[in-house]
Amino acid sequence: MKQNILKYCTLAIFGLIMILLIAQPVVAEEMSPDRWQFSANIYAWMPALKGQTTTGKDVDISFNDIVNNLDFTFMGGVAARKNKLSLMVDVIYMDLEDTSSSTLFSGNLINLSLTNVELKSWVVTPMVAYNVVQSDRLKLDLLAGARYFYLKAISDFKAQGPLETRKYSVSGSTDYWNGIVGAMGQIKVNEKWYLPFQCDVGTGDLDLTWQVFGGVGYKFTNLDLVAGYRHLEFDFDSSDKGGEVLNDLYISGPMVGIRYFF
Repeated sequence: MKQNILKYCTLAIFGLIMILLIAQPVVAEEMSPDRWQFSANIYAWMPALKGQTTTGKDVDISFNDIVNNLDFTFMGGVAARKNKLSLMVDVIYMDLEDTSSSTLFSGNLINLSLTNVELKSWVVTPMVAYNVVQSDRLKLDLLAGARYFYLKAISDFKAQGPLETRKYSVSGSTDYWNGIVGAMGQIKVNEKWYLPFQCDVGTGDLDLTWQVFGGVGYKFTNLDLVAGYRHLEFDFDSSDKGGEVLNDLYISGPMVGIRYFF
């Protein structure tokens, strides 16, 4: 099933490219100077986390829950472009901590409680893209790269007995590398407004990872304001690292950001 999704997504990407190449009359635009042009972006993604464990239990963490337990986050990236070639990296870092205490076991001689849970995660996506369509209405790039996903969990426990109280800490981490291919670009509405989009799909340490993004952008002199919706998914199987715990993990929600050109 998941292999079919990978095949169909790949075919859809290249099918879209062929349709655009055939149906869209290409109008030559003035190309960028033969020098590197740079940009940096920072954005706020407001996602919910959903998925399913291998035991069939649903994972459902709302955006409000994330905000209430958020210690620190960073979302942004940089890009460099020269003529038709682009080099990019997108970085997401999130540190969540829940300090509410919950009782795990209560007996006559000992009480065991969970006092703190901390989750730290990185999603880093380096990419290279090449422009295949440049017209008065459409810009389309093919992209290839990798997606790195790192997750670390730290749990603190407290054991209370009649004579003493002891504290324990348990931690573990795992990471995943996946190759990705896809397409990205924008549809020009007028001189100020445009519709950016991106989709990619890949595999590697995981059975499947894919994402889609669509939105609307507005151009200032050397600054763009962009808003849209992003969905990112990680699918596991029993042979994957971490596949003993999760079947899949979805991260999706609206986002807004700015991109500065220099």
